[in-house]
Amino acid sequence: MSEPRKRGGRASRVAARTNPAPVYLPTLNRAVGPIDLLGPEGVEKIHNAAMTILETTGIEFRDPIALADWKRAGADVQGERVRIGRDMLMDLISTVPESYTLHARNGDRTVDVGGKKSIFANAYGAPFVYDLDGTRRPSQLADAHNFFKLGQMSQAMHVPGILPVEPQDVPVPERHLELVHAALTLTDKPIKGSVLSETAARDTVKMAQIVFGEDFVDQNVVLTSLLNCNTPLVWDETMLESLRVYAAANQPCLLSPFVLAGASTPASPQGGVALLIAESLAGMAYSQIIRKGCPMVLGVAIMGVSMKTGAPMMGSPEPGLMNLLVGQMARFYRVPWRSCTMWTGSKSPDLQAGYDTANTMWPVLLGGCNYIVHSAGFLEGALGVSYSKWVQDSQQLENFHRFFTGLQEENLDALLGDIAEVGPGGHFLGTDHTREHPLHMNMLQNNDSFEQWEAEGAKTAEVVGNIEAKRILDNYIQPPMPVDQRGALDEFVAKKRAEYST
Repeated sequence: MSEPRKRGGRASRVAARTNPAPVYLPTLNRAVGPIDLLGPEGVEKIHNAAMTILETTGIEFRDPIALADWKRAGADVQGERVRIGRDMLMDLISTVPESYTLHARNGDRTVDVGGKKSIFANAYGAPFVYDLDGTRRPSQLADAHNFFKLGQMSQAMHVPGILPVEPQDVPVPERHLELVHAALTLTDKPIKGSVLSETAARDTVKMAQIVFGEDFVDQNVVLTSLLNCNTPLVWDETMLESLRVYAAANQPCLLSPFVLAGASTPASPQGGVALLIAESLAGMAYSQIIRKGCPMVLGVAIMGVSMKTGAPMMGSPEPGLMNLLVGQMARFYRVPWRSCTMWTGSKSPDLQAGYDTANTMWPVLLGGCNYIVHSAGFLEGALGVSYSKWVQDSQQLENFHRFFTGLQEENLDALLGDIAEVGPGGHFLGTDHTREHPLHMNMLQNNDSFEQWEAEGAKTAEVVGNIEAKRILDNYIQPPMPVDQRGALDEFVAKKRAEYST
C-alpha cells in the first residue's frame, strides 16, 4: 500500500523556486581599487588648505555647550566662531579608530566599516514615495515599514536604515519612536539612529540598550547615525546635541557636510574637498572631546548644482572626482568615510535615472568608500523613493558586490583541458566549469528576444520593478525577537508615546 501523498509537495517546490530565500552577501571586501588621483604633494596641498580654513576662517558651532567644550579644550573661541589649530585638530582625530564592527541583533548580519571594507545602506529621509503603481504621494509610516521589509529581504542591503522615508502621518515628536521600533523589529540587520533631537537620540540609545544590553552598547557599536553640517562652515545645535549623545554612548556618526558644488562650496573639486574635509574633521575632533576613542566616520554628501536652475544635479563628473579625492584624504587621515550614491534628479526610473545611478556609484566604490548611503530607490533629487527603482537598485548592488570582490582563484590547467576538449567551433555551455561557475545574472533585466518580451506583456523596467517589489513584500518573513526584548521595547515606546502626545 503506497503512502499518502504529502500535501503541498509540488506547490512548495514551485514556491521555493519562485520565491527563494535570500542569500545574504557579507561585508564587501574590495579587491578592485581604490583610485588615487593625487600624489603626495597633492594630498598635502588639500590637507594644508583644510587646516588653513580651520585655523584662519574658523567654523561656527551654534551651540553653547559645544563652545564651552572647545574653549576648555584650548581652541580659539570668538562668539560662535571656533578656530582650531592644526596640531590640536590632528591630535584629536588621531584617536578615531580606522575601522569598527557594526553589530546587528542577528550576529550573522554584523558588518565591518573601514579599510578595504564597504557596506550598502538604505535611502534616507525622503518626504515622498513613488508608489507600487508609480503614483507620487507623501510618504507614510506604512511605506517606512515596507522599505524596512525590502531591506531585510535584500541580499545586498547591509543596513536597512532608520528613516527610509519621512512618515508624514506620524507627529514629529513621536516619529523616532515608531521608526526605531520598526527598524529593530522588522529587520535583524544593523540600523542607524535618529538625530531628530537630543531626546530622539537618547531614546534611540535606550532602545538599543533594551535589545543589546547596556554593557554591550557601551563597548560595541550597534548604531551609526547621520549628522549633516550646514555647508559652508556651520554645525548647528540640533546636530551637536545628537553628536554628544551618540559619542558619549560610544556610537559613531557619519559627520557629513551636505555639498552643493558650485553653490555651498567652490565649483573646484580641490577647493570643495578642502572645505568639506575641514567641516567633517571639525565635527570628528569635537566627538573626541566628548569621548576619546569613540569611532566616527568622515562623511560627505556631494552633488552638483544646475547652472540653469540652481537645482541639485546628480551624476555629473565633478562630484565623482570629488568623491575620489575624499577617499584619498580619508586614507591620509586613517579614518573611515561615507558617501551617497544611486540617486538621480529624474522623476521616474528611466534612462536618466539609470545613467545617474551608475555614474554616482562607480566613483564612490572606486574611491574606496566604506559606508555607502542612499544605495537604493532615490528619485527627484533625493526627495522621493520609488518602490520600483528600489528593487532594481538592490539588484544592481549585487552586481557591484560581485565586481568589486574581484578575481577568484582559478585552475587554468583545467580550463586549458576544457578548451582542448571543446576545440574549434564548439561551445562551453556543457563544461563542468560553466555549470559550477555561472556568470552573475540580474534576474530583473530582460535579455530575451523582442518577440518573447512582447508576448510576455512588453513590460518596462518600472513595471518589472513594481511587480518584484510586490512579490518581495508578499513573501517577507519577519525575523524573530526574544519575547522579553520585544515586550520591554513595546513598553518603552508606549510609555514615551504617551509622554510626547500629552
